[in-house]
Amino acid sequence: MRFLFSAVLVFVSFCATAQNLDTTIFDRDNLVAWCIVPFDSEKRGPEARAEMLSRMGVMKLAYDWRAEHIPTFDEELETLRRYGIELTSFWFPGALNDEAKTILAALKRHDVSTELWITLNGGNIDCTPEEHLARVQQHADIIEPLAKAAAAQDCSIGLYNHGGWFGEPRNQIEILKALNERGYGNVGLVYNQHHGHAHVEEFGALLADMLPYLYCLNLNGMEPRGDEVGKKIWPLGSGSLDKELLTIVAKSGYDGPIGILNHHTDKDAEAVLLDNIDGLEWLVPQIRGEAPKGPRPRLRSESGGDGEGVDSVSDAFGQALGSGVVYDGREEFRVPPITVSLWTRLDSANSYNILVASDTKISGKHWEVFTMPGSGNLTVYAPSAKPEHLRSDVSIADGKWHQIVFQYGEERMTLFVDGKR
Repeated sequence: MRFLFSAVLVFVSFCATAQNLDTTIFDRDNLVAWCIVPFDSEKRGPEARAEMLSRMGVMKLAYDWRAEHIPTFDEELETLRRYGIELTSFWFPGALNDEAKTILAALKRHDVSTELWITLNGGNIDCTPEEHLARVQQHADIIEPLAKAAAAQDCSIGLYNHGGWFGEPRNQIEILKALNERGYGNVGLVYNQHHGHAHVEEFGALLADMLPYLYCLNLNGMEPRGDEVGKKIWPLGSGSLDKELLTIVAKSGYDGPIGILNHHTDKDAEAVLLDNIDGLEWLVPQIRGEAPKGPRPRLRSESGGDGEGVDSVSDAFGQALGSGVVYDGREEFRVPPITVSLWTRLDSANSYNILVASDTKISGKHWEVFTMPGSGNLTVYAPSAKPEHLRSDVSIADGKWHQIVFQYGEERMTLFVDGKR
């Protein structure tokens, strides 16, 4: 039996790695959007935000917020669930106050376990050895009730570097070790390059120290002394240090999520995220030792437009397949639960367009996702299911890119088109 993957212009991402060099961590399905809730000139709400992320293929969100967003916490969580977007983390107060309790209650109502990112002041970096030891214990005292409350809901605490003594990752490591000694193993690190300009020269050694505890690594375009010359927050690919620093990451053994951020209140969050994705996709071949494919792509956020009409599909989709690919069959493709996720652009509804299928039609374990001739409507055929067809009224043979997700469960089949069920 064979596994058939056949579609018109279906984009497939293949892993490309070299010895001790893993660039797959920069793939789009491992990217986390950060700082796109309070920082967005379009002021998107939960639905528009989830639609945007789904359209651009970024299916993980680290949720930042301000007071005006508290009333929409439930809507946000429900919308993310509906679109299949993973809430990887939630910005969290540095004390178990009313806002913290509101967040925990919302997560509990929606049965969501996630990381809670916190930062504390901590004072100036310079201090005596005695002051340093005292600060470690003082900060452990502050975080302990947060770690306890998080653990009760299967959540974890991420210590977020944001300057000062507390923002030094090695100080954070000492704090989390102190918490580990108290029985709290649900505390780790979140490292932000845009708050780490002072660490550039020792980034490799620092990353090695952080690696056992690192929950998420948020990238940034990096220039020497960038925080002093007006380039603290800069799109990936625009910094002269980006290739060098990302190569260190690719060789480090880090295999967690990669954050990309907006952090501009006066810019469209979609355009800035795409600037970072464009830069990342331009840098990755160079990290693998390939020649750059032209200059760094033009910044979408600097085009002067209002954000309308921003193309969420990068140039990488020009590498899509124009014909089919057949793989050897595996039992995982035949036995539910199965989830299929793909991007496709279909230019004609004149005939059947088979996007993905397992086994031949004579097999009792056959299933396929395709479009109907004439209408172009997305459809699933699974002869072992009752009914054997799952029919939608959504035509995708319109010459546009669409994201398709097919969930084949033991008792239910579900289709999503561009994040909508």
